[in-house]
Amino acid sequence: MSALIFPSARHERMIVEPLKDEILIYDLERDQASCLNPTAALVWKFADGKTSVSDIAKKMSRELGTMVDVRVVWYALEQLNKKHLLQESVIVPAQYNHMTRRDFLVKAGIVGAAVAIPVVIALAAPSPAMAALSCGGACTLGQCVGSQDGCVCNASSLCEPPS
Repeated sequence: MSALIFPSARHERMIVEPLKDEILIYDLERDQASCLNPTAALVWKFADGKTSVSDIAKKMSRELGTMVDVRVVWYALEQLNKKHLLQESVIVPAQYNHMTRRDFLVKAGIVGAAVAIPVVIALAAPSPAMAALSCGGACTLGQCVGSQDGCVCNASSLCEPPS
């Protein structure tokens, strides 16, 4: 069944920031930030709508220099689905659907440090108002030092945006 599915990563209305081995994605439609670890990032990278799930596993195997089980790809796709990071929802076959991390480790026989469990972490994104006001640093005599105007000192003598 995995050879018949051609997942496609979503790119519209998103800000994508490649980091060293990870990818940080900000979904403008949902105001949601996600961080993809190296394994999930590779699945997202290879999900081009033309490459099958089994071929994604093969590409990952070549890139990582170690065998990648197709279960790794399905596990990552399930997480990418939940965060709306695919063009269309992929129906994960029953034998791979809703695996816990423990089930995943046992069934995929995870292998070593070369292939990490795919992880997509949701990050708290600041509201537009909070993002516009950059506060930081300490307070001196009740005044924020080194922050934009509009920042206030809190009880710990640190600068923060007004509440």
